[in-house]
Amino acid sequence: MDNDNPAVWKRPDLQFPQPFDTIFFDVDGVLIKTLASFRATDIAVAEYVVSNLHGLDWGQYPGITLHDVDLFKQAGGYNNDWDMCYLLASLFTARLREWKGTPLAERSTAEWAVLEREAHLQGHGGREWVNATIPASARLDYGMIGDLYHEYYWGADELRKRFGREPYYLPEAKGLVHNEEMLYAPDFPRKLRAAGIQHLGMITGRVGAEVDSALERMEAYSGERWWDVIIPADICAKPDPRALRLAIDQVGTGGGLYIGDTADDHDLILNYQAVRVDGEPEMLVAMLVPENEVELYQQRGSDFIVRSVEDLLRCLPEGVK
Repeated sequence: MDNDNPAVWKRPDLQFPQPFDTIFFDVDGVLIKTLASFRATDIAVAEYVVSNLHGLDWGQYPGITLHDVDLFKQAGGYNNDWDMCYLLASLFTARLREWKGTPLAERSTAEWAVLEREAHLQGHGGREWVNATIPASARLDYGMIGDLYHEYYWGADELRKRFGREPYYLPEAKGLVHNEEMLYAPDFPRKLRAAGIQHLGMITGRVGAEVDSALERMEAYSGERWWDVIIPADICAKPDPRALRLAIDQVGTGGGLYIGDTADDHDLILNYQAVRVDGEPEMLVAMLVPENEVELYQQRGSDFIVRSVEDLLRCLPEGVK
């Protein structure tokens, strides 16, 4: 972070698009705090699979941590939390059973994440990498992963309300969704509009009821539906640049910025820039990441790095302010 503005780092040679009229947001980790919901669900599902379904003892391993999740979020390919659950459950099962007593069992999560990043950059990351790397006997049925994920995340009452079904694995679960908090002030979107940003929207890894729930809460929180467009993962998943193009086309973007917090968010913009043709708007990328990830995203080519989504108010070109 620079010394003049410790909340914001800006690429030294940055040139703003002209015009600069649009900001698109990732949702989780940017607008909504999800460490105690989605990321906690990732860990809970994987540990349930390893311990309860497979009956394995962690032994030398201390379980799965947020750091493990972060490493694969940095690697890319796991914007979908079902995929993250599938990865963690499969990897830690194989470590404790299929690979027990071999060098593969001793390979660190950081080393696995480096290998996955290499595959991701070649277009073969995410669930494809899991299936190609981890023995089939260590991989639980993907649909079962999804069922567990829903039960931990939604809890019994919300599962009945939103999906009309009874929980099978966790009949008393309260639902980690209730731990989510907003990461912006209620009037933040109005401040961006007042500063000259004409178009606001979201490109999210959420799907279905997850999107509905987030939008319901954001509307109630801000007192308005402040967004012009939302592109969920079941329409087009990040880091596919078509997700950004869909948002751009729906609002008529002249130029602007996208803010996210994971590798898939960052790669969304890099992928778009790689295929952008004359006449398509230029888009910058801002990353909201902890201090230990600042250097990583500087090296990857971020335009801005911020500590809070509201720091975007300090990232606008002078003409917009």
